[in-house]
Formats: sequence, structure tokens, C-alpha cells
Amino acid sequence: MAGNEISTSGDLVFKPCGRAFFVYYVALALVVLGPRLNPEVGLPVWLGTLLGLIVLAAVIYQKYGQEYRVTSRGVAKVRRWPSPREQEITWENLGEVLVLRGLTQTVLQVGNLACRDKTGGPEMFWYGLLNPKDVKDLIDGKRP
Repeated sequence: MAGNEISTSGDLVFKPCGRAFFVYYVALALVVLGPRLNPEVGLPVWLGTLLGLIVLAAVIYQKYGQEYRVTSRGVAKVRRWPSPREQEITWENLGEVLVLRGLTQTVLQVGNLACRDKTGGPEMFWYGLLNPKDVKDLIDGKRP
């Protein structure tokens, strides 16, 4: 299964897939190239470039700023920026795991997982996973 790694501690680590950002790539191309190719679009070139940089920063933040782990204790979401944070749901408290995907995500074979906490804590959302059904099956198989 592509998109995951086994760390030295035996945890499974998943990261958002580059294909999950297809819509962002289209938006980036539109705002950067639109004003250059058609000056009558009504958007100044400098503003299109600035918006393109903002979209690019959002992609970099989402792709490289977080990772998802399946550990011996449960499932976890680790955010690296702006300050390191970790959200964890232990196996005892892990409720339903839902696969969420739209049409574009289905075509690109990517999707999201929503992990519910039985205790009423915040839902954990994993964005942009390659083959999310396989990841869900792996999580269900690791449950004690």
C-alpha cells in the first residue's frame, strides 16, 4: 500500500497524498495564469501571483505539516506547524471510522477518514489518504 511507512517504533504512518490536492493545483493555475493569458479577466497580475502563493502555501502546510499514525495505543494525528500537537483516540474510545470521498477523490483514488470518539471528544479527520478503504480496513484489523 503506497503512502504509508513503518517507523522504528512499529507504528504505521500515513501522510496526505499529492493527488488529494488536485483542486488546489487547478486553482493555483487559474489564479496565476489567468491574468497573464487574459488581461481582461479583471484580476491584476500581482494579485494573481499573490493568491497563487497563498494557495501553494496551503498545499505545503497540509501535505507536509501533518501525519497520521496507527499505534499500539490507538490512532493519532500529529501536526507539526505552527507548534507540534498530537490528537489521539485510544482503541477503547475509538468509535466508527468513516471513509469520506467525493467524485473527484474517487476518480483520483484518494479520500478522507473521520474517526469518531466514543467519549464525545472531538472527531479526528485524516485528509487526503491514498486508498482510504484499505487504511480503514487496516485500522479495523488492528483493533484489539
